[in-house]
Amino acid sequence: MNYKEETRNSYNKNARKFSEKFLELMDLKKRGEFQRFISLIPGKKILDLGCGSGDHAYFFQQKGLDVIAVDISEEMINLCKKKGINAFIMDIEDLKFEDNTFDGIWAVTSLLHIPKSKLPAVIDKLHKILKKNGILHVCVKEGIGEKIIKDEDKNTRRFFAFWQEEEILKLFRGNFAIISSEKAGLGKTIFLQFFFKKPN
Repeated sequence: MNYKEETRNSYNKNARKFSEKFLELMDLKKRGEFQRFISLIPGKKILDLGCGSGDHAYFFQQKGLDVIAVDISEEMINLCKKKGINAFIMDIEDLKFEDNTFDGIWAVTSLLHIPKSKLPAVIDKLHKILKKNGILHVCVKEGIGEKIIKDEDKNTRRFFAFWQEEEILKLFRGNFAIISSEKAGLGKTIFLQFFFKKPN
């Protein structure tokens, strides 16, 4: 299996386990990025990119936003649909949306599954499908390099790319204006969080 098939296979086989783990991490009192995203977007139509089991998409939907959620894992999309989310199986490297569709794109721990060599093309597409003044929120893991890593059960594996702050800023700078950049720690993992804006 290649990096994409391995990652999809992991999320399909471990969908419920990952879903429970991700829900535990959704402590809204500690995670101000949710409300900040809502306050920054110029309209209500958003894309949850790599939505997993849909907890984030469901939160935004409950806040009155018009949410479309996509993920490469069929099982994750099934969990989304059970929550009443407008969700589709879709590859981040091959997004099927018209230009200027979304007011905001929520890309939390999803772009970290894209190889570094392929990310510039994804960024170009995200720029196209965002409306002018649209907001892009990105969260990736801090580190160096990229590799396929065994999951806790040792039976499945996922691909991860690890990033330095300036690496990400340099990549996005051509298409987006930077609003903010910060680091957030969770156990031994440091997450890099960015808010970008598509200029007029």
